[in-house]
Amino acid sequence: MGKKTQRGVPKVPWITESGTLDPTKFPIEPVLRQTVGEDFEDFRSGCVFLGTMACHGRVEAGVYLLGLLKHCRDDLGRLEVVVESLGAFRTEVCAKVLFEELRRVKGSNATRRYRDQVIRTLTRFPSEIVEAEFEALATDPSFSYRMRRKFAEAGGRLSSSDASWNSGGGG
Repeated sequence: MGKKTQRGVPKVPWITESGTLDPTKFPIEPVLRQTVGEDFEDFRSGCVFLGTMACHGRVEAGVYLLGLLKHCRDDLGRLEVVVESLGAFRTEVCAKVLFEELRRVKGSNATRRYRDQVIRTLTRFPSEIVEAEFEALATDPSFSYRMRRKFAEAGGRLSSSDASWNSGGGG
């Protein structure tokens, strides 16, 4: 495999001197290949790692995850994994796309879990990016009373977590 460090760890750019993985330097291509195969567990682990890469500043990983939303648009199980992974890619564009998903996917027993995952993911975003949209959805009559209540609760959690953070409560 090539040179090794004193600890026997391969000397590659994505392994640090202490032997840990550096997601900012890991090659993205093998991870991308995992997400286009048939095996669900490979898909899941690829998406989770792409989320880790996005969290560490790899914008291309987050953009790819956004593309997977379109690619997997009819597979709720895969969509749920992608949305959860997008929680690490907290940009305005990502929030906008996730709110569009809430509008695109009609409510039913089959879609409830997916839509709940989208809401949970959005609550991990900075409140200044998502709070106004949650407030707008909470009054949108095209959604059921139950969904509007979920949107209001999600927006309320953002407000209360900001208040506790600002008052020294830690968040």
